[in-house]
Amino acid sequence: MKKILLVGSGNVATHLAQNIDNKKYTINQIFSRSKSNAKNLIELLNCYWTNDPKKIIDSDLTIIAVNDDKIKDVISFLPDIPTVHTSGNTDISVLKGCFNKYGVLYPLQTFKKSLASNLSQTPFLIEGNDKKFEQSIFELASSFSKNVTIIDSYTRKNIHLAAVFACNFSNHMIVLSKKLAERSDFDFSLLLPLIKKTFGQIDNDPEKSQTGPAIRKDLKVMNSHIERIKDKDLKKIYELISISIIKFHHGNN
Repeated sequence: MKKILLVGSGNVATHLAQNIDNKKYTINQIFSRSKSNAKNLIELLNCYWTNDPKKIIDSDLTIIAVNDDKIKDVISFLPDIPTVHTSGNTDISVLKGCFNKYGVLYPLQTFKKSLASNLSQTPFLIEGNDKKFEQSIFELASSFSKNVTIIDSYTRKNIHLAAVFACNFSNHMIVLSKKLAERSDFDFSLLLPLIKKTFGQIDNDPEKSQTGPAIRKDLKVMNSHIERIKDKDLKKIYELISISIIKFHHGNN
């Protein structure tokens, strides 16, 4: 599987392309609806590009790196060669009936085009429709990372759900914190040492790292906070998370 057709030019596609082992694999074509969106990748890889299914050239493997809701759209016109998708939340079965060999190559990481990344420590969760092809996916994933695990779709989707809580939701909490800083006219950077320490000490046992008024059941402080919050949605978020912390650490007592 040396020659790869890369479908997509977004965050995941970009980081896979930037970290591809050029001694073992070659991305010889990018399929992307927008050439301008794929411009940097085309220049980086010096490869062919098309947005016309009829102009897809011969490859050994297709990597589908598009949004989940676009996967079904693109598989309808892709050639029947070994194919994997990179989604954390889409079942392997979405590819069944369209390809003889198919699977999943999911990097468990958050990506932004503008931020470079080294994938050597990124967990890759992989799956194949047969053991032989699964081994080929394992070898491809191992060229990116030292952390590769064979995971079935059911477990992978649960991991993806947990990742949304750990990454997306926690980041949103920091966004809301920044908005509170702006509304209160103080410098958000004052909170950065606290944020960095919080995430730096989580390790494998975040339960022991929990602090704050909710775990102490300090209702006086909590009520003071709630009174200070003017935004109804933010007030509701504060209350729900505080209740969740209390129940988790103290049960219903």
